[in-house]
Amino acid sequence: MTSWTLYTLEWELMQHPPYSPDMAPSDYYLFLHLQLHPEGTIFHSNDKVINEFSRFLDLCTPQFFSEGIEKLPKRWQTIADLNGYHYLH
Repeated sequence: MTSWTLYTLEWELMQHPPYSPDMAPSDYYLFLHLQLHPEGTIFHSNDKVINEFSRFLDLCTPQFFSEGIEKLPKRWQTIADLNGYHYLH
């Protein structure tokens, strides 16, 4: 159904791997911590999810983001050493 809809809209499909070493730095650092933040929590509405996400961001200090940025060169070197293959921390 999705393929047919895209075909009828005449949208150009772009091929890309689901996990790429070219992902945004936030995919490696921010989302990892965000994933661990509400671990085990069941949300019963979108508003509760949005509120929890906002609360998470409010708790993040400038040092939190600085630490993530400082880790990037090592992550990029690891990806280069693996010839571009994606790796988990």
